[in-house]
Amino acid sequence: MRIFSILFLAVTIFLFSCGKSGKRSETSDLNLSSVILLDDAEDFLPGWSEENRVIMHISSEPDNLHPTNGNSLPRLEINNYIHGFILRSNLEGEGLVAELAEKLPDVSEDGLSFMYKLKSNLTWDNGQLLSPSDVIFTAKAQKCLYTNNHAGKSYWNKIETITADSLDPLRFTIRMKEKNIQNIAFLFSFPIMQESFHDPNGILRAFDFSMLDDSTMDKGKSGILQQWATQFNDDKYGRIPEHINGIGPYKVKHWEPGQYVELVRKQKHWNPELQLMPDKIIYKVNKDENSTLLEFRNQSMDASMSLSTGTFLELASDSSVRANYHLILTNSYNYTYLAFNMRPLESGRLPLFDDHSVRKSLAGIVPVDKLIKVVYKDYSSQCKRMATNVSPLKKEFNPYVKPLPYDPLKSSQQMKNAGWKDSDMDGVLDKVSDGKKISFEAELIYLNTGSDWKDMAMLITEEFGKHGIKVYPIAADIRTFVQRARAREFDLLLGSWGANALPEDFTQLWHSSSWKNNGSNYSGFGNDLSDALIDSIRTELDQEKRIRMVHRLQEIIIDEQPAVFLYTSLRRNIVHKRFGNVKLYADRPGILLNDLRLLSVSQGKTSP
Repeated sequence: MRIFSILFLAVTIFLFSCGKSGKRSETSDLNLSSVILLDDAEDFLPGWSEENRVIMHISSEPDNLHPTNGNSLPRLEINNYIHGFILRSNLEGEGLVAELAEKLPDVSEDGLSFMYKLKSNLTWDNGQLLSPSDVIFTAKAQKCLYTNNHAGKSYWNKIETITADSLDPLRFTIRMKEKNIQNIAFLFSFPIMQESFHDPNGILRAFDFSMLDDSTMDKGKSGILQQWATQFNDDKYGRIPEHINGIGPYKVKHWEPGQYVELVRKQKHWNPELQLMPDKIIYKVNKDENSTLLEFRNQSMDASMSLSTGTFLELASDSSVRANYHLILTNSYNYTYLAFNMRPLESGRLPLFDDHSVRKSLAGIVPVDKLIKVVYKDYSSQCKRMATNVSPLKKEFNPYVKPLPYDPLKSSQQMKNAGWKDSDMDGVLDKVSDGKKISFEAELIYLNTGSDWKDMAMLITEEFGKHGIKVYPIAADIRTFVQRARAREFDLLLGSWGANALPEDFTQLWHSSSWKNNGSNYSGFGNDLSDALIDSIRTELDQEKRIRMVHRLQEIIIDEQPAVFLYTSLRRNIVHKRFGNVKLYADRPGILLNDLRLLSVSQGKTSP
């Protein structure tokens, strides 16, 4: 069996040390390990809370906590503690590790069958044992045509069938339709669901996998599926605590919309380290930077990985804050982008960005260096510029692909060549399209979760305005942002993608099918050539061949310019020193809150 993985390049950029002297020290050492373990505090200071709960700051709440339907990073992070997964990403090394399974799978000679065995002591909250029927149900629910899991469906549709072993009640085999680099890895992203909770009448048992792949199913059977899916898709399974069910160590106790999500540790659980974990994990929403500053200065919150850079640096310059908190910047695989709507007419928008020469022209006036400076200020030199859609930390990154330089004069000439001129001298470019005069006026959708997003949106608006392009910046919460992105109700979209260290299947973000089925290909990028290349990449297991194909895909993407790839994100980490065993990861989610251990009050050691 061969599993591809990539060395995590966790780079410690700046470490704000807060020892007894309270002085700030800076280091820039390259750390080739996957994890940074911070030293425990030597003393438990007076005024530190002895309550074994973690209050985690987030700048936006999850769109929901549904096990299949959702698309926000807060949802993914919180679901890590609610649910269980067949496999987990090995944050402290390479590749994957087993969680619900006993070990990584045995693989058939043809590379299409993967044999797993579940651990024997895993139980749901009602005492029922986890079984292969739960895995089979999970796959069928994900594959169901009427389940609202647009982003993830492409992964599950690769499954041909899952069969339970007739001799071993814990063993099952997943048979895939074709070879794919993620035939194993995709499982670490999706939680396993309890069949008896979500399908007590066994509706999906009547549908085998081939039937779920059949879009021409007769109306009677299709109606049964639709009726089941309508119930399954109900928002209550992602918002009301008693309807949120998982096999993880925590359960949702309360969700106060716009304020916090409270998780409580289960009294009984199969994880042997359950009693060492924090009693509660509270995700507290605070979008206001001044209020966030005050809360950390008052020690009202314990951790954050979503501070704006300005807030992070202000806290790091405060000696009293440094006495109570670890503050550190680390690299991640996430990246920020400015996307163009390449297929505006299909979504009822003006034809502004359907011409690739226009997209390339505008890429030449996006002030990327200024944007990085706005976000990271004095530390902007440590932020890596994105040239394409692959992180420069990854082996698949094409070092020969370069971002377009900032060149306003060239861009202005290219816009004229594309027919855009200010014919009425009103300061806005215009053009005749299909016999109608249209002005170059575009809506820019951005997240309202922090000042960094607003500052970048304003800078882009200002810069584009200098060149006759009227931009209307529109702030949106995460739910509205995703809804408008999926419905293609935008001209420009300023956002970020969370990535990881594993080899990528580019179908979700860059295959044209992901545009057609309302997936995550927001720009509408894709043609027969790029689709064929993506199809080949996901089935090529030879690493050298696959990397060459990924390099070619990056060349096509940068030539089509569906987006301007801005920069890789630096995580702004702050964690209270009353907790020990603080580990920070290059891969997402960046920190595992259930690994934190409240220190002993009598001495600065992790409590037993």
